[in-house]
Amino acid sequence: MIPMEWTFVLPWLLFALLGVLIVAGIPIAMSLVLTAFSMIVLDPRLTTWVMFQRMYNGMDSFVLLAVPLFLLAGNLMNSAHITDRLITLCMRLVGHFKGALAHVNVLVSMLFAGVSGSSTADSAGVGTVLIPAMKREGYPTHFAVAVTAASSVMGIIIPPSINMIVWGALTNTSIAGLFLGGILPGVMIGVAQLLLNLLYVRRYDVPVRQRATFSELMSSGKDGLLAAGIPIVIIGGITLGLVTPTEAAVIAVLYALVLGFFVYRELTFKHVIEASTSTVRLCSLSLFSLVGAAIFGYLISFYQIPPKLMAGVTISDPTTLLVIMAVVMLIIGTFMDSLPAMAILAPIFQPLAMQAGVHPVQFGVVGVMALGLGLITPPYGLCLMISAKIGGIPLLKALGTTLLYLAMMLAVIVLLIFFPQLVLAIPRWLTPDFV
Repeated sequence: MIPMEWTFVLPWLLFALLGVLIVAGIPIAMSLVLTAFSMIVLDPRLTTWVMFQRMYNGMDSFVLLAVPLFLLAGNLMNSAHITDRLITLCMRLVGHFKGALAHVNVLVSMLFAGVSGSSTADSAGVGTVLIPAMKREGYPTHFAVAVTAASSVMGIIIPPSINMIVWGALTNTSIAGLFLGGILPGVMIGVAQLLLNLLYVRRYDVPVRQRATFSELMSSGKDGLLAAGIPIVIIGGITLGLVTPTEAAVIAVLYALVLGFFVYRELTFKHVIEASTSTVRLCSLSLFSLVGAAIFGYLISFYQIPPKLMAGVTISDPTTLLVIMAVVMLIIGTFMDSLPAMAILAPIFQPLAMQAGVHPVQFGVVGVMALGLGLITPPYGLCLMISAKIGGIPLLKALGTTLLYLAMMLAVIVLLIFFPQLVLAIPRWLTPDFV
């Protein structure tokens, strides 16, 4: 504990200590908790009870129950081999184009994003099947890894998105509005990646399949559309006010169980236990980081860091504010998982966004997308790491190609900043009273 006259150094020490712990290689969640605990020990105005209370409050949210449930739904889908059926459907739709597997990779990620809401589940589930298949058909491994990692980012944009649920809980923004606002940006990213695929595969000698017959399309469409129906049920239920996001996540789990056990008959109780175990492992890491971010965010507020940072700063132009925010979040996202990063940064930028007149849904969608790009940018780059491990190559070998896809996604973010209607058109059309 330090003397009261020295407490003015603690706000500076808060970020300095966090930076030291992260550079030392300590996991982000533990770095946040250790930093907060150190401040509480040093500051005579705080007690350890504050830490326990704020950590509990950080998790005491009905909305956050949707996070493990959507992850479980995605894992159950993988266990029931529903990913394979989505791949078959997409292959019969675009298999007659050159570079078919690259296009399938993007389309399946768009569909899988609407099932699990998780980019890491997407890169693991889709990559396990498509990266080896692309290698066998003559695609360079670095390209297979890059397109898998880049397309998996749509998991945090296309609803239902776990990151948007957390953002909505942190900023008190309509989750239905965020879901609807993410539809068009997600489709824009998918189309941009498909166009880049067309340009990229010209240089490679890869097979072109025959166009699928009508009967083949119908047979695969029946199985694939059953799985693709999950996001329609979820978004429709939330938008119409029939269910909350957490209740929609329960429906997604039940839907996955029914498909796996009774329709496709490929799910067993052993698979359910394995999927549940995997969900607990992944979710414990994500949610524990939110626990650390909750107490860290309290200390940011306690030391009045946002008002001090904003002292004398007046940004009245919403475009300028969103550009600054996107740049900051892109940088932070390369070093930190998006969930704790948004728990720290969203409360700092939210007052500025309100001051500049930025719509909360546009603010949320741009923030989630900017932080999400950290999934394919080292040193964090979790989706790129997963895809590179599946492909059996060093991460840096695929980085150059990945940056091309990153540039396309940055271009989409710029469009969303300068043209808010790209985000707000669908929410205002479907829910004009709430957005």
